[in-house]
Amino acid sequence: SAHDLAGASPRGAALRRVSDARVPIEAAEDCRLVLYREVEGDAEHVAIVIGHPSPDKPVAVRLHSACLTGDLLGSLRCDCGEQLRAATEKLAQEGGVLLYLAQEGRGTGLANKLRAYRLQDAGLDTLQADRHLGFRADERDFGAAAAMLHDLGLRRIRLLTNNPHKIDALRSAGIEVVDRLPLNMPVNGHNRRYIEAK
Repeated sequence: SAHDLAGASPRGAALRRVSDARVPIEAAEDCRLVLYREVEGDAEHVAIVIGHPSPDKPVAVRLHSACLTGDLLGSLRCDCGEQLRAATEKLAQEGGVLLYLAQEGRGTGLANKLRAYRLQDAGLDTLQADRHLGFRADERDFGAAAAMLHDLGLRRIRLLTNNPHKIDALRSAGIEVVDRLPLNMPVNGHNRRYIEAK
């Protein structure tokens, strides 16, 4: 049954745990999806629980912001799809949790991401394009991720990330990040400037 979480999500909205089900995936048949919805705004975030991670030891966790173009279409403009697949494969080896967050385009949304792509085609890098559109370098808020981890009973984690901002955000929300596991993907001619800007 649905219940509200004490933690906050992006834009300060409360989260509600809505439903869950066993969903075998390519990387791991032993997998469960837990759906969370923001009470205000209806954005949905999914915890992909692979195996049976024990809260008694630091659990491997990946925060992954949704990327329609990379995750679903295999866009060469970013490394998101590759990171998603690499993370699920790594988590399948030892068990862990991937939090799939509804924060397309570093929190700017799909429409603005596509606008930024047009600006990048005109010569700006990804950060310059976002600034031109009136956004900060990263508009994401990881409060939802922290609330989901608290709800799942995971207070000590090993974070798969290249982004120190994620570590700081989780630590400030009461999650102990005991280790950082890098997730580096190969660079191609389409995403070189994107990777360098990141």
